[in-house]
Amino acid sequence: MAIITDWITNIIVLILLATVLELLLPNSNMQRYVKMVIGLMLMAVILSPILTIFTKDFDSMLRSAALTDSTPDVRMENQIESKKSEIQASNAAYIEEQMAVQMKSQVEKELRDQFNLEITHVGLELQDGEGEKNIEQIAVTVSKAVESGVKEIEAVTVSTEMEEEESKATDARSKKVAYFLADKWGLYPNQVGVQVKGGE
Repeated sequence: MAIITDWITNIIVLILLATVLELLLPNSNMQRYVKMVIGLMLMAVILSPILTIFTKDFDSMLRSAALTDSTPDVRMENQIESKKSEIQASNAAYIEEQMAVQMKSQVEKELRDQFNLEITHVGLELQDGEGEKNIEQIAVTVSKAVESGVKEIEAVTVSTEMEEEESKATDARSKKVAYFLADKWGLYPNQVGVQVKGGE
């Protein structure tokens, strides 16, 4: 708005100056030249807004326009990227959960029959392969299979020798179960970690 007021003020001042000069100059050939010069100056002042467009640096104008226009695009890209990563994370969690459920159901019956154990938790550590996820490590927690009906109450004994023997037996049983699960799932035994809860 200030530019328009300056422009109009310049036009008015020039018209007033032309009027004063015309009144001061006597009738002669000089008056004709003064009128022509003032007319040219008045045209220059009237056309000055158009001339300023041609004198500005177009590259800087385009850069500033591009920067103001690209800011919303960058924000939109960041939002899309964050939504994409959220979707990928939830997808990966769903895939892990489904794999764990399938792996558990695959060995459930045989594990109960051979070892009298049931899987209570399967934790997967996946590695991204070429377009698919590969299993890197599996942490399996098993416990003694609970028979439907009355639970047995185990006798409580406190003995360090018994604890050591039970610990060795549990370790041996964990290894057997790990080998069994690795064989059933088509993995290497060192990829499967088994923790037995509740002992023998």
